[in-house]
Amino acid sequence: MDNKLTQFMFEGIGVSKYKKYMDLASLRHRLISSNVANAATPGYRSKDIDFQKEFARATEQSNHIAGSVTDNQHIALGQSKDRGPKINEEKVNSDNLNSVDIDEEVTDMAQNELLYTIGARLLQKKFDGLRKAITSK
Repeated sequence: MDNKLTQFMFEGIGVSKYKKYMDLASLRHRLISSNVANAATPGYRSKDIDFQKEFARATEQSNHIAGSVTDNQHIALGQSKDRGPKINEEKVNSDNLNSVDIDEEVTDMAQNELLYTIGARLLQKKFDGLRKAITSK
């Protein structure tokens, strides 16, 4: 019973969406950090995700038809939330060492840090509201 009650409470205030938001921001931060770390690696391909598109897919906010997985051995189709984020790799031009633009990566990291901080603060406010509702008379 506790599991269903806590699940209902957390779903009611949107914790699962914030979890997906924070997970995607964390994944994007790891990808950008990897790009910065490999800025001098010959042939390295810069990796990133389309944050907005992946968040819309993960929270099922899409106009596209999504396949559903009825067995854990099935492959997720289309816009399915069961599919992991699509990681985009940029091609390496023949005249470049790799596809990492360090200025762009640092800018993306700063933007991603702001997105993560905003998500964390909004989640904190949700829990503060829940705590206040539980403790108030």
